[in-house]
Amino acid sequence: METKYESIIENLGATKDTDIIETWSFSETLGGLAVVVLLYLAVVLKILPAFMRNKAPYTLNRLLIFYNAFQVAYSIYLVFIYTRYIISHGIITTRCPKGEDLKVVINEILPYFIAKHIDLLDTVFFVLRKKENQVTFLHVYHHSIMVSWTWFHYMFHPTDHFVVVGLINSFIHVLMYAYYGIAALGPQFARFVWWKKHLTKFQLVQFILVVSNLHYQQKLTPCPIPAFFHYFCMLSIISFFYLFMQFYFKSYNAKKKNQGVKKNNSELVLTELKED
Repeated sequence: METKYESIIENLGATKDTDIIETWSFSETLGGLAVVVLLYLAVVLKILPAFMRNKAPYTLNRLLIFYNAFQVAYSIYLVFIYTRYIISHGIITTRCPKGEDLKVVINEILPYFIAKHIDLLDTVFFVLRKKENQVTFLHVYHHSIMVSWTWFHYMFHPTDHFVVVGLINSFIHVLMYAYYGIAALGPQFARFVWWKKHLTKFQLVQFILVVSNLHYQQKLTPCPIPAFFHYFCMLSIISFFYLFMQFYFKSYNAKKKNQGVKKNNSELVLTELKED
């Protein structure tokens, strides 16, 4: 059965075939995306947990060290290519690339598209190590939405609209996977990851910067992305901000409460010793 495609470039003056880039239709993109997301959910929520039910957790230390080092290096590469693009074309891009220029843009979207699929291995490793407490709604939702975003971006509507998003998100991933990589080296390196508590703060700042950029990019560009795609991206980031903020306060309050309990227990022991 022949696959049908439709153009995403509205260029009525185009006379050359090279001026039009053919991409997947919305329905084709949605179909391919559904396969990826449903397979991911099935593997991490059903198949692997069932496989691990009667097994001891895997340590995966060497694999995790390699994986996190690769993620840091790959994220640095993404930071480099998107910084280079922003230096050439500005933070708010208004050039509306098409034809050969759009092909260049698509080539630079591809590494980010690949990165969001590699990120899904985070959940796989959590399940294999029986870290069920880390396979939260926030974790699974975040990965699923980011994969969805990149499918719409790369397969359906490729554009340089999200170059700042790619830069900021990749920079955060450099920090995040550096933390995971150092932590995987063992408890003797714990003193080098004192900045763990600040990671969520960095992510929250990221969401504010991304929402601001998306708003002005859509407002100022002469070639805005489809409205449904824009609002999907905006609502996704807003929901991330809410969920990460909820996670931050929950974690912070829990630690503060535990510290208070330990302090009260210590004071109680001292009182009892004095009374004795």
